[in-house]
Amino acid sequence: MSMIVEPGLVSGHAAQAVSAVPFHPSEIFFSRTDGRGKIVAGNSVFQRISQYDWDELLGQPHNVIRHADMPRGIFWLLWDRIRRGLLTGAYVKNRARDGRHYWVFAIVAPAENGYLSVRIKPGSETFGLVAREYAQLLTLETERSLTPAQSGALMTERLAELGFSDYDAFMAHALTDEVAARNAMIERPEDRMMAHFRKLMDGARSIMQTTAQLVSGYAQHQFVPLNLFVQAGRLGQAGSAIGTISGNYSLLSEEIRSGLASFSVAAVRVSSNICEGAFMLGTARIQQETISLFASEPPQAAVDHAREMCHLTAQEQSYRRNARDKLCGIRDDVEQFHRQTLDLKRLASGLSAIRVMGKVESGRLAVAVLADLIADLEAFQAVIAAGLTEIALVNQDLRQKVAALVEAYGSKRNTDEI
Repeated sequence: MSMIVEPGLVSGHAAQAVSAVPFHPSEIFFSRTDGRGKIVAGNSVFQRISQYDWDELLGQPHNVIRHADMPRGIFWLLWDRIRRGLLTGAYVKNRARDGRHYWVFAIVAPAENGYLSVRIKPGSETFGLVAREYAQLLTLETERSLTPAQSGALMTERLAELGFSDYDAFMAHALTDEVAARNAMIERPEDRMMAHFRKLMDGARSIMQTTAQLVSGYAQHQFVPLNLFVQAGRLGQAGSAIGTISGNYSLLSEEIRSGLASFSVAAVRVSSNICEGAFMLGTARIQQETISLFASEPPQAAVDHAREMCHLTAQEQSYRRNARDKLCGIRDDVEQFHRQTLDLKRLASGLSAIRVMGKVESGRLAVAVLADLIADLEAFQAVIAAGLTEIALVNQDLRQKVAALVEAYGSKRNTDEI
């Protein structure tokens, strides 16, 4: 079996490759622990790569393979999530018995009276990025004497700086990248459904960014109608029409503010469900292959093969059901988001009509400060209109991609696959 050279992590690429335990991207390994994190089972690939005998693994804490290069904050994040029953993915650098290392992308889930971890060999650009971030975080842990919780919080902040809204978004991005990279490394055709989800995540990220810009634009101009009302009051009877216009504009602006609040919540929900769906589908894919590979292994005396197969199969069926549910939820969320976009566009059209009346009245009064405020209203409306137009385009693209995903899913239903 040829050695797969890992991407450069921090420095010393050749040394990294030499010190790595070789295993092929086509291999998948798993281990299962009890509730205290002690190893109770695994497959032959896990035992071979760790280089421990089964009697040295079974009953031992899983951290027997922990590598000193791993930041403690990553394990804090992982354990914090799985103890709350959350399916979790993370890049992990492990240490084999002979001191060499091996990197994995681990998917860890609560299982019967414990946890199940399935691992693949990482090979995407995201892996290289994360490895560098880990090295920097490890340095900070030492320099600042960070607790695991503090280190985990720093990692979460750093992921946000890198453009991930939360850890779930990062996990989904990482797993879809790793599935694509793995398929390429073993010369397997692109996974059609995973490719659709990758595009959906790109669209969801665009919607989140544009929605944030829209909310920010509103905040910058929210007091313009009030300022216009104040100026109208200073004009006395001559400014009564402007006062009425500013009042109507304020009412409509408040409706938009309320709509934007609901809109932002909907955008987060769409993005979150797309990320969760992508991660669930990727996990189901990996689990299906794990079952197939484990079924082909010769039984080992130290491991109850039939029992572990039951655990793997039960988990895979759960992932498959959850992926289906998420797909249906995403379709409903995207349609609801589309309706909310149309509602906001109607409100924005109302703003345009009121603003035109204000411009006409301001021109009649020929007061410079009113002209400036009307110009501010135009800028406000332009921000709203441009943002909603962009969101409508992205959302329409999302609807088409969801339809393609549903179609891809439908083409596999007869084979009982995701």
